[in-house]
Amino acid sequence: MPESDSRNELDLYLHDGQVTTVRNPVRLQILNLLKTEKEVPFPRILEVTGLTKSTLSGFLNSLLDAGLVERISDEKDGRRKIYRLSAKHIGIITPSSYSAASEFRELIRKTYTNYDKINYKDMLPHIFRVALAESGIRIDPVLQRGGIILGESVAPFVVADTLEKTIENISAFWKRYEFGDLSLRSENPIRIDVRNCYECMTLPSPVPGGCIISTGILSALFSAFYKKEVTVTEIECISCGSPCCCFEIHVPETEE
Repeated sequence: MPESDSRNELDLYLHDGQVTTVRNPVRLQILNLLKTEKEVPFPRILEVTGLTKSTLSGFLNSLLDAGLVERISDEKDGRRKIYRLSAKHIGIITPSSYSAASEFRELIRKTYTNYDKINYKDMLPHIFRVALAESGIRIDPVLQRGGIILGESVAPFVVADTLEKTIENISAFWKRYEFGDLSLRSENPIRIDVRNCYECMTLPSPVPGGCIISTGILSALFSAFYKKEVTVTEIECISCGSPCCCFEIHVPETEE
């Protein structure tokens, strides 16, 4: 389902080793809804998109044919159909390039001067990320997946029986590997502060949600602790002028 060129951004999805591009705003709206809400019934998609039933069916069928979406029966009502993603979101290509090269080079110099433990080798991942952004390519989904893989790998050594001990272990992990200084801001909702955040302090300002790898790591660790998938959102970021990066952990309520 490759789509013709336009001025809209282009989302990249991977399914069975094949990359599919999506640019149509309605298709993107449907896919973003499925990314957020996971398994979504037809009436809910109808409500969000505001389309007629026949028009929505046409868009859903095109996504089904492309292998991006799958349709299953509701376990509680076999007549009701549920839609969910069957492909991975791997990146975004924007039509305009990122124009902060000079700002980033100055930031590299300042970072190297201000942080004793930072060197150019450590900064290479950040440089690659910005170099791709200059070409209009954002790989946030891949970066977040990398964070999730790391978090899942270390979870057996970090996750404890209590929330207090788990956060203490995460803080020690962050400090040991020089990711920053992590602490608990609040328990309801759970908010985690990270000062001297390695991931975003070398990104040009502003980059909202710049700490995408950290978001992935925390998502995996807290999902392991609660034994259910949690959502982690970065609500404050050093790159946007905040004194620290703050991550809010949303734990879904247990169904009765």
